[in-house]
Order: sequence, then structure tokens, then C-alpha cells
Amino acid sequence: MDDQAIRNAIVETMLRKRVVGGHKKEVATVVRMAVPTHEEGRAKQLVGDLVQAGVLERYGGGHRANVRLASVAAALTYLEANDGDVPFGFRD
Repeated sequence: MDDQAIRNAIVETMLRKRVVGGHKKEVATVVRMAVPTHEEGRAKQLVGDLVQAGVLERYGGGHRANVRLASVAAALTYLEANDGDVPFGFRD
């Protein structure tokens, strides 16, 4: 998988699981759900890119690295702009 495919997989998975608003997940959990095991290290690094792009936001504090989608609209815009698959139920 190339970097863009990994980023798309992360956003698609979080959108499908509805990790937005009051819901949050640890970075490790999201990565484990979204990509194959051999891509997990790179995927953890790419989460930072998605945060900088405004698609994800860090949430909470402490020793856990929690993230959530900034909004459903931001995730849909990102996926459509980057040739990602929009999960069923989110299409117009």
C-alpha cells in the first residue's frame, strides 16, 4: 500500500465505525482496524499528517494517543478529493 492508500483506509475505517463527536479511539486501535499488520508502523506516522490536514483531531490527554474525525463532512471531502471509497450510507 502506498501512503495515500493507507491514509484513505484510516479515514474510511473511522467513518464506517463513526469515530466522530464524543467517540474516540486510540491511534493503535484505529491502525489495527484499518491496515494490514506489516503497514501499522507507517500508518501510525501518517495519522499525524491527517491531523495536520484537519481530517482528524487529537482528543483527550494523558498517556494515550486518542483521535477522532474532525467531522463527517471533512472526512467525506477528504475521501472524495483523494479517490477514497465512501462507506455505504454516507453517499448522496
